[in-house]
Amino acid sequence: MQFALLVNAAADSSAALTALHAARALTAHPDHQLYRLFFYRDAVHLAQRHAWSADGNQANAAQQWQQWLGDNPVDAVVCVGAAQRRGVVPDTLADGFTLAGLGQWADALINSDRVLQFG
Repeated sequence: MQFALLVNAAADSSAALTALHAARALTAHPDHQLYRLFFYRDAVHLAQRHAWSADGNQANAAQQWQQWLGDNPVDAVVCVGAAQRRGVVPDTLADGFTLAGLGQWADALINSDRVLQFG
């Protein structure tokens, strides 16, 4: 079964880490495939190198996502429009993430059996 994950959760939200736990669980299950991760709204900060917050939670979530994507070949797409509005530009994008438009999300909806949304 193919899954797509829409991550809207801000990097300092517990939902950002819940989405990561779901992604890990899906890729560990032999009958499931993670078709695409799509980072939208404030979740685009998870894809930003050196994402820091005063309490350290944002950096922790971003670092965990970035480390996991470094170890797992998953299509991780950051909405270009949401990223531009929040100052996330190609130069600040962490490895493992790509910028793309909402067309990539539409493609994920068409090609996935199930969609999970976080945040």
